[in-house]
Amino acid sequence: MPLNRNSSFLLLWVGQFVSQMGDRLAALAFPWLVYTTTGSALGTGAVFALYTLPYVLFGAFAGVAVDRLDKRRLMIVADLVRAALVLVVPFVAARSLPAVFVLSFAISSASVFFDPAKLAILPEIVPPGRLLRANSVLSTGENLTEILGWAFAGVLLAYVSTSVAFQLDAATFAVSAVALSFMRYRTPARAAAERSARAFWRELREGFSFLRHDAGLRANTVMILVCVAGLGASYPLTFLFAVNVLDGGAGAFGGLEAVVGAGYLAGSLVLVAFAPHVRKGPLMIAGLALMGACLALVATTESVWVAAIPFAIFGMANAGALIAVDTYLQQVVPQGMRGRVLGTRFTLTQGMYALSVLAAGALAGFVDVRVLFIVAGALVAVSALIGLLSREVRES
Repeated sequence: MPLNRNSSFLLLWVGQFVSQMGDRLAALAFPWLVYTTTGSALGTGAVFALYTLPYVLFGAFAGVAVDRLDKRRLMIVADLVRAALVLVVPFVAARSLPAVFVLSFAISSASVFFDPAKLAILPEIVPPGRLLRANSVLSTGENLTEILGWAFAGVLLAYVSTSVAFQLDAATFAVSAVALSFMRYRTPARAAAERSARAFWRELREGFSFLRHDAGLRANTVMILVCVAGLGASYPLTFLFAVNVLDGGAGAFGGLEAVVGAGYLAGSLVLVAFAPHVRKGPLMIAGLALMGACLALVATTESVWVAAIPFAIFGMANAGALIAVDTYLQQVVPQGMRGRVLGTRFTLTQGMYALSVLAAGALAGFVDVRVLFIVAGALVAVSALIGLLSREVRES
């Protein structure tokens, strides 16, 4: 059945497009609420970090839940929980700012269960021959929300209160839940035997062992961890740079994030055209080096329009590097080990991301944001050097 006639897939796509637009709105409204209330760079960085921390803490448990429960019902419950939590944020913020951090953590925790369920349900509603295209269509929709959603969020917060922004975000989760409820979906039969907790931890250790002992994969992992340290720092720094240095407010931050998304989309399309002629190793290394240079270059800009240029190039380079890294992992890791190895890497990278976001927020309280941008760019550039020094990565 063609995708445009697959009602279940179309409902999933529409629901995700709407709710992801809301995600961009909340991702801007949360730090803007904290920053305008406290003026604290550390507090702003903490909000960004709390979006990542639940993925580190609960990712493995969420995977087990997705395998054992009805995926559609789990997604609907996650949507409704997020809608309720987002809706009460403005009321809680007026009484207790620490409670806003708790809500941010709780909303992200619900997303930990939704995201793997979304990926796992797709092969159950789309025929195998249509799966690649279905993933591409979902990815394109998500990328469009990166561009449109950030721009919309920036403009909206410039003219309305954060309360309205959170109400709209709650409505988008409700739309997603309604769309999912109309899907035609039957839960596949569960396996007769459940894996024991002991077997779970043993398999998790096997994944880490493979990652640690494969020279190319180990070097690639170190390279990405260093890169993520720089990228994680750059996220709250971009917010603080747009608000404090460029004096552009939430609209400037939303606009710069939209520019990065547009650059990523352009880079992806270029890579599709030239993929047969490109080697993964040089693309990873060159992409990371260019990303680092762009972050450092941002520190020299004096206006939003000028800053948009290195951010757009950064997005293009990010697309090339990320797609090359994903392809490298898919080819290097054996099929039977892929989930465990990638799960271990995800935990490591998300943990590093959360730490770097917090560190950047804390340092921004007494170190010039421009200086920190240069440091973040240097870290990303060092990751390119690590890849260059590894023969397995360089020659892939």
